Amino acid sequence: MMALEKRREPRVQAAYQITFECFRAGAKISEGVAHTVNLSEHGALIEMPCAIGVDSTLILWISAPFYTLLLQGDVVHAHPEANGVFRIGVHLTDVIEGNWDHLKRDVLMRLEDELE
Repeated sequence: MMALEKRREPRVQAAYQITFECFRAGAKISEGVAHTVNLSEHGALIEMPCAIGVDSTLILWISAPFYTLLLQGDVVHAHPEANGVFRIGVHLTDVIEGNWDHLKRDVLMRLEDELE
């Protein structure tokens, strides 16, 4: 039996380098470089070298080919992978710098490409 989809928006494959800062209870606890696995307009799956708890907030600097965004998001799940990295699901909540429409257009274009 196939699992029910819990996402409100479809995700598309997108491997962008990001820089992140992780906060818990308002205190910065880590920072580093990672990359996206997939994106939606309000979510991302990120692969990173360290574990991050679901009670954390991330500040993400996404460097895409034609735009950059500084975003804030809440960690909704975190899972270790066999290769020693961690996959972190993030609900993107706020744009700190940049334009959310760039991300929205990127996701829509990738969705159209996947349907072709």
